[in-house]
Amino acid sequence: MPNTGLRGWQFTTLGKTLKKLNGGKNPGLMFKVMTYNVLAQDLLIDHPELYRDNDKKMLSWEVRWNNIYQSIKEHNCEIICLQEVQQNHINKYFNSLEGLGYRGIYKQRTGVRTDGCAIYYKSNLFNLVEYTPVEYRQPNVPILDRDNVGIVATFAPKDNMNAEFIVATTHLLYNPRRNDVRLAQAQVLLAEIDRMAYRHKQSGSNYVPVILTGDLNADPQSPIYNFIVRSMLRYENTVLRSNYIAGKTLIPPKLMITDNCQHAGLLKFRLSNQILGRAEEQKYIQIVSGGKKYDLKSNTDYLQYKFSSGTLTHNFVFKSVYKHKNGTDTEGTTYQNAWITVDYVFYSGILDDHKNFKDGKLKLLSRFTLPTSKQLTNVRIPDINEGSDHLALLAYFKLEY
Repeated sequence: MPNTGLRGWQFTTLGKTLKKLNGGKNPGLMFKVMTYNVLAQDLLIDHPELYRDNDKKMLSWEVRWNNIYQSIKEHNCEIICLQEVQQNHINKYFNSLEGLGYRGIYKQRTGVRTDGCAIYYKSNLFNLVEYTPVEYRQPNVPILDRDNVGIVATFAPKDNMNAEFIVATTHLLYNPRRNDVRLAQAQVLLAEIDRMAYRHKQSGSNYVPVILTGDLNADPQSPIYNFIVRSMLRYENTVLRSNYIAGKTLIPPKLMITDNCQHAGLLKFRLSNQILGRAEEQKYIQIVSGGKKYDLKSNTDYLQYKFSSGTLTHNFVFKSVYKHKNGTDTEGTTYQNAWITVDYVFYSGILDDHKNFKDGKLKLLSRFTLPTSKQLTNVRIPDINEGSDHLALLAYFKLEY
């Protein structure tokens, strides 16, 4: 894809102001975040029909990696979220990012899949406080029987260890007909984000700021997108998959994840202001991660929480960094018979008095614009400039202390 003029930094009103003021008077850290589906070579080889219009020389991993690496080096983002990172490429290729000042964490997909998600961060700027891998495959739960995964990580700036924030990344199921599975996966992910982001405070928000990125395999008109940005979705009596009208239950109550995307087993401790350590929390969580399983004795205390209600909610106020439209034209992040958006960067804020989104401690300063479907009409990637079949998304934030 030609680089000339199709992409560039577009500053928000606040971003323009802070640029003039050299960061502004409020203390904090300005940093860039990238999310990038880098296309695992094994998946490219498994699906040659998707790349029949591409220049074959541009499909070799060595050529693609060189472009991916150059893009990462050029943009020099402080945090990078990657999807489709092939496990056997980590040592030889992705570990070379350490030479650019990055450290990384990785979660491979479950089952026989050879790729997974990764988060790399500049270790001179951030401490990785903790992280949890998220597995969407859960035993004996038909709607959660796919090998997709995510990572939820807590970071703190080295110059202010109290200013913690969350970065989560995921790659949800591709199957276009299964909105129900993607929604169930999102419910699990948001429950884990809720668990990791919650802090007991006497005043103000009980959640640290959250950046949620990844390939959702869903467009901005999809149920899952609307659920994330509106914090609510009524799915009962909707068609979430072909020839099937959804009922009141999405994921079964036995997983003990409420329809407000919270672990029911932890709520009673929050209500009584008890703080559990992460290891102790695991005794009250029903989802399996990394092969562990914890038995929760049946307890009528949990019946007060919302399960199988036909409506999902969550406790965050999310906004997409991108607008997804430029006039009447749509932005594109990948080509699937047409240029569409499936990759996202969301960030959490607060509601103003009119119930509209407002930046909280995490403030958006700029986005690296995406080309539109019209501008991309004859473009097929990977090509001489682009190493993947997805475009990278980049956002510039200020975390105020």
